[in-house]
Amino acid sequence: MTALHEHGIDPDVLVGTSVGAVNAAYLAGPGTTGQRLTSLAALWTGMRRQDVFVAEPRRWVRAAVGGAPSMFSSRPLRLLLTTHLGYEAFEGARLGLAVTATDIVTGAALLLDSGPVVDAVAASAAVPGMLPPVRRGGRTLVDGAIGHAGALAYADAHGVADIYLLPAGYPCAAPPPATALGVGLTALNLLLHRQLVQEVRAYAGPARLHIAPPLCPLATSSADFTHANTLIRRALTSTRHWLDQPAHATTIATQNAGAASVLAIHGPHHHAAPPITRAVSAPMKGTLA
Repeated sequence: MTALHEHGIDPDVLVGTSVGAVNAAYLAGPGTTGQRLTSLAALWTGMRRQDVFVAEPRRWVRAAVGGAPSMFSSRPLRLLLTTHLGYEAFEGARLGLAVTATDIVTGAALLLDSGPVVDAVAASAAVPGMLPPVRRGGRTLVDGAIGHAGALAYADAHGVADIYLLPAGYPCAAPPPATALGVGLTALNLLLHRQLVQEVRAYAGPARLHIAPPLCPLATSSADFTHANTLIRRALTSTRHWLDQPAHATTIATQNAGAASVLAIHGPHHHAAPPITRAVSAPMKGTLA
């Protein structure tokens, strides 16, 4: 997002899934100003895994025997959101915002864009088994990566002419995850990746898709927060380089023709990616995360 901002590309609409919902909600409040983007980077570089996933051995035992819906409490995540978002409801954000979630009972994929924002983001980031489901509107909601909410169609409905997809990637060069948290988060990243591939290939809307290459090779575990500074620097350099290439703005016809090389998991280190999707248009700009 910082690289886009440097190139004069600032969204009017943000759509986020899972951790992308956290980023989208953080930026939607005041908008993607340079100061807000810098503070988001500082938030991530100062964060440690235990700031969100607090070890509670007694809770783990309860979860194992059916006494708790997840291994970790959502209280730390909710505190983080309440402290840093600066607004309580979607309607209080400066930019248009939606986050995806999944009904764990019916499997329905949902786009949430009204009401309490902390509940919605907590639902979008509720990795099954890791963080508890969220009750909202009579539904029991979990991570938006599980469903297929149609974020590209949502962008179309809001008049977005250019959709920027900034995939977060997945740990393609990391050793196999060794913890339950690592397994869960890595599996979720792979699921998001494949859904993005399918959604882009199936897209037949009017917007132009701009797909930034994700970081690759990526050797950092999804459960490791200690390398945020390095990853942010790499992503900024990579995205700046991509934006400087005249061919980055492709039509959907061209994009689909080249999808095998742009969005595919077919080589050791040649793939596209999942979470963070940015949509931006000429008169109307939007971002999907």
